[in-house]
Amino acid sequence: MAAENEDNHDRFLRKNLALSRAYEISRKDKVKEKVVRGEQQPVVTICYRCKKERPCLKYHITETGRHEGAVSVSNEYVPLCEECAPKKKKSADELSPKQISSLLRGAKHGRF
Repeated sequence: MAAENEDNHDRFLRKNLALSRAYEISRKDKVKEKVVRGEQQPVVTICYRCKKERPCLKYHITETGRHEGAVSVSNEYVPLCEECAPKKKKSADELSPKQISSLLRGAKHGRF
């Protein structure tokens, strides 16, 4: 029984050491990647979503997956082309054309 506990301990120790090395490597990579967004240049690679070879920038995405009742969440930096890239959110001050026409219709009928 004691030998089995030692084997488990050694196995978990090796696993933890490997995870800590991987974490350190990924942390160093992220530090290297931290470039101001305006200075990032597109690199011609295969897009993660459309699978076409185009100039791409790296974007952070979160994906969830399910397998045999277990749910996994992954956070990754993946290359996305301009078409597949996430769209920027509009500021609260901007009105869409639909909102503008709705306001004009309301003003026209005296509901302003």
